[in-house]
Amino acid sequence: MSIKKLLIAAVLVPVMAVAWEPSRPVTVVIGNTPGAGNEMAFRKLAEIVQKRNPNFVYVVQNIPGADSVIANNRFLEAANDGYTINLPSHMSSYVTNDIWEKSIKKYNYDSFVDVLTMGKSPLVLVASVKSGIETPQDFVKYIQSGRTINVAIGGGAHRTAFEYLMDRARGNRDAVKSIKFNGPVPALQSVGQWDGRTGTEFGIMPIAVAKSLIDAGRVKPIGFTGTRKMPQFPAVPLLNTVAPGINVYAAWSIQLPPGTPRDITEWYQQQFSAAVRSAEYREYVDANVIFYEESELTPAGLKRHMDELRTAFIPVLNKIDLSKE
Repeated sequence: MSIKKLLIAAVLVPVMAVAWEPSRPVTVVIGNTPGAGNEMAFRKLAEIVQKRNPNFVYVVQNIPGADSVIANNRFLEAANDGYTINLPSHMSSYVTNDIWEKSIKKYNYDSFVDVLTMGKSPLVLVASVKSGIETPQDFVKYIQSGRTINVAIGGGAHRTAFEYLMDRARGNRDAVKSIKFNGPVPALQSVGQWDGRTGTEFGIMPIAVAKSLIDAGRVKPIGFTGTRKMPQFPAVPLLNTVAPGINVYAAWSIQLPPGTPRDITEWYQQQFSAAVRSAEYREYVDANVIFYEESELTPAGLKRHMDELRTAFIPVLNKIDLSKE
């Protein structure tokens, strides 16, 4: 081999052999208070990823406010070097931020580099154990009665489910109000604290978050969104019996800043999709009433889902009279 060819080989080998991988801590941005479903799912997946990649360490940065818009606005300015990632909730970042937070958001629904969906969890309508409501049919009669009723919500998917339920079940919009919290955990706690005067009688949040207080007997499930009966809660009915088409889920992704190089995106997609498919994660999702879609484990598949969400729900949300908010 000539000297020239040897020099070319010496230059190319390190470039070809070294793929990107994190070598210092990664900042994980979460637009909710601690304990939300996106944080729970990520921590489990990261634990699995770390077994193959011990150099992958991370620091969670919770930035709640404006249904994740404050966090997303900051993330828009993050360096695209792989050391800052975002965990958006689908319905908030891809749909409802364009309705309620449109005036303050600095990004478009597709501004970021989306990697994959970590998981989905059905939403559950819960009631205080002190409430007399037991079934979706009871709830519909109640929201049509004209009585003052508050429903706690902690995110865009929750608000979407509330609005869809009110629209399809013809709830009394002058009497029934959604009360917004900075995440599903404080919304759930408000239902657990209801005594007829303080707290909220009802709430809508992911079952993955509500499960702990349901198991503890502090709140009770009334019905699930979507079309899947949950084997962990076989006696809990679906809300589509009173609001057909209420196929709203809490769902969470991994995002990278705009302009992130392909090799960084590929590292996250490959490592985390393998973790999602692992037996260890399957055990976790079964225990926490979460599931995942194989079709959303690539950037292209997630983009298709993003567009489907907007097509299905933005027309419904555009019916809302925002002047009354």
